[in-house]
Amino acid sequence: MKKISKQAVRSKSVSNVLASLRIEKLAPGDYVVEGLNACMRHQETTAHVLQEVMRRHVTLRRD
Repeated sequence: MKKISKQAVRSKSVSNVLASLRIEKLAPGDYVVEGLNACMRHQETTAHVLQEVMRRHVTLRRD
């Protein structure tokens, strides 16, 4: 049985995220694409990319 590398798994995950956006007729921002590519190169973590996206798009509510 062929073993799948972690790099291949990351690449497939990134492809799936971008494909899901295309299905929904959405286009990711340049920083999202750069962040996902950085994840594939081990320069960023997915948690950090998610945090950056949330910081840009989710308003902070202070009650």
